[in-house]
Amino acid sequence: MPISEKVREFVEIKFRPRRNGRAFDDDTPLFSSGIVDSFGVLELIAFLEDTFGIEIDTNAREVRDFDTVRKIAGLVQSVPGSPGEG
Repeated sequence: MPISEKVREFVEIKFRPRRNGRAFDDDTPLFSSGIVDSFGVLELIAFLEDTFGIEIDTNAREVRDFDTVRKIAGLVQSVPGSPGEG
């Protein structure tokens, strides 16, 4: 399963973005739309680290790096040792 599909599935299960009829795709802003809050990003990072066997340096990242499924998938691919790196 591609990285973006795993991330999208996690967001859909954990944060339920489709409630109240919201549209949700790989380019939906997760923070400005209110789908994910500051505590949610910590859960998201833990999911990414556990699922993909990577370590994300939160000091080197900004919230906007996690704002869409597409950005998150790109971030995962850019981490050394990640699936799809390079």
